[in-house]
Amino acid sequence: MLAKLCLELDTETWNYQKSSRLQGFMMEHLRSEYVEALHKQEMHPYSQALLRENGRVIWQICTMSEEACDEIIKPLEASVEAIALHNEKESVTVKGKAREETDFSELLGEFYQGASQKNITVDFLTPTAFKQKGRYIIMPDVRLICQSLMLRQASLASSFDMMDGDALQEIAENCLVTRHRIHSAVFPAEKTSIPGFVGSVTFRCFGSETMARYLRLLLRFGEFSGVGIKTGMGMGAMRLRREAE
Repeated sequence: MLAKLCLELDTETWNYQKSSRLQGFMMEHLRSEYVEALHKQEMHPYSQALLRENGRVIWQICTMSEEACDEIIKPLEASVEAIALHNEKESVTVKGKAREETDFSELLGEFYQGASQKNITVDFLTPTAFKQKGRYIIMPDVRLICQSLMLRQASLASSFDMMDGDALQEIAENCLVTRHRIHSAVFPAEKTSIPGFVGSVTFRCFGSETMARYLRLLLRFGEFSGVGIKTGMGMGAMRLRREAE
């Protein structure tokens, strides 16, 4: 099960730079046994990010399993009415809550029955980066994006495993960035700053219709999982732009 909780915050000044501190706030409101279990996992079953959209500030928390939804989203939805971060003089009120749930089978339904799109636009909402051979990659590379999403989905041990080396190779060879409006952005983490990019990217699929559908399936999953590094801290939030937009 995939789930998303959006908490609208009563603030005009907060932005993604507070995301890593919100992760700490989140952990303080979870069962200590579950937090300890999360620390032992290489791939976390959640992502979170602080977004600014149309004048609103939204704290978005997503989970990728039923257990994570029960342990993270439901407790936060029930208990958090205000957020007080360490070293902040005032707390911020939660003035709205919205929860969305979907099953992975619904995404598969879109894969089999949805319209095929050769041009796919993605908005990267918070700084996004990848790490390869110890170095940060801060450009929208289609292979790294798809590989990241495949690995995250495979870690869920669901009945449908999207980790497919041949499909990854086909996408990398037949999908190109045809348009982008991005800029570099720095994400503040503990004792360091991580370079990344934000903005919109359009991919053009020159391969088969099945490949285009598969790419869209991966990107739809990415709306919940985030993409790249440090998604639990607030990096890599992304959204697939719908055709009407």
